[in-house]
Amino acid sequence: ISMDAIKIYSKENLGFVFKQIICVIGIIVAGVAVYYGNKFIDKKKNNSYVSTSSYPVEAADWILENLDVNNIKLFNEYNYGSYLLYRGIPVFIDSRADLYAPEFSGKDEDIFSDFLDISNFGMDYEDGFEKYGITHVILYQDAKLNNSLKLDKNYKQIYSDKHFVIYERLK
Repeated sequence: ISMDAIKIYSKENLGFVFKQIICVIGIIVAGVAVYYGNKFIDKKKNNSYVSTSSYPVEAADWILENLDVNNIKLFNEYNYGSYLLYRGIPVFIDSRADLYAPEFSGKDEDIFSDFLDISNFGMDYEDGFEKYGITHVILYQDAKLNNSLKLDKNYKQIYSDKHFVIYERLK
C-alpha cells in the first residue's frame, strides 16, 4: 500500500491536482465577482448619472425647449460649462480654462481672467457682459452674482429651479 500511495501522490499527480484546485478556485472567484457586479449594476442602472445639484440638467432642458441656442450669448459658471456643451448649448467658459487664455483662444481677451473678475466682482458684471455681448446668464442659486442680478432691473429671471437660475439681459 505504501508504494501505491507514493505513486498516487507523486509530483506529477500533485501538480495535476493543484492545477485542478486552482481552476476550481478561479471559477468560484469569477462567479462571485459576476454575482456582486450584477448586484452593483442593478442598484445603479436606474439612478440618474448626472447630479442635478451639480449640473443644470433641468435648466439645460428648459434652454433647449425655450431659447434659440444659436442666437444667445450665455454667461455660465466654470464648473458646468462642459455639461452645457455636451447638451449642445454654447457657453462662455468651461473646465478647459487654458483654451480661454489669449495664447490659445486667438483673441486679445483673457476670457478666463474676465470670467473670474465678473464672478468675483473684480469687474462690473454689466461691463463684462457688454464686452462679450452676453444676452443670458445661468448661475447656481447660491452664486454671489445671483444676489446682484435679482435686484438689477436690467435682468429678468426667466427660469429657476432648486439649484439654478437663468436671467435674460434686457439691455
